[in-house]
Amino acid sequence: MNKNSREIWVIVAALAAFVILGQLASYFLAPASWAAFLQRLPIILSMIAFWVPIITLLTTLIVWAVLRFLGFESLQAIRNEMVEQNNPAPAILFIGAVIAAVLLFSIVIRP
Repeated sequence: MNKNSREIWVIVAALAAFVILGQLASYFLAPASWAAFLQRLPIILSMIAFWVPIITLLTTLIVWAVLRFLGFESLQAIRNEMVEQNNPAPAILFIGAVIAAVLLFSIVIRP
């Protein structure tokens, strides 16, 4: 195991420990609230399972349309523009379109 992979595992273990400690603290500080959340968890997970594919599809269509309007035929064209022309603007537009679409749907769609 090299140094980089060991560091990654240490970071993952630390994050997992923080999540577990946070959940334990939450449970011991407010057990009724924690139990109420666990009762609602299946409903929350079903809403996520319902909305994520829809939002993903609509976001993909918006990003595709934005990139087509800007003259890019594919992600490879964006990569070529960035690497060969040393131009970060297409990637910035791509990420901006993704963020804008997700924000739009988070405001418009109220589950």
